[in-house]
Amino acid sequence: MCRMVVFEGMCTRCGIPQTWTDLTQELSCLEAKNKGWFGECARGIYVEEHTFDQECSTCAEEDEGIGDLDHEKQLAASLQHTMYAQSNPGKRRAAQAEDRGETSSERKKQRT
Repeated sequence: MCRMVVFEGMCTRCGIPQTWTDLTQELSCLEAKNKGWFGECARGIYVEEHTFDQECSTCAEEDEGIGDLDHEKQLAASLQHTMYAQSNPGKRRAAQAEDRGETSSERKKQRT
């Protein structure tokens, strides 16, 4: 019998019920491994549910200062990144060559 371990709980900040999919584990039995698919055995899947409480990804992003950025701040950060790339001539030349579809070997001059 295959076994699936699922972690469910509540967000510790907002209290919304969550299923932590990144922690979910699918443990295949030998019969399912031989058939090549999880749950493809005669006995099916046994699901184990464990309680696990932590911050959801939305609350964690807000805590890190990422999730609460509005569109204008994101645009300003993008503009600042673009200005940095333009002030670095080596990166600018490579980016222009990529826009033209040139590869790095075509940009290099061959010495004779």
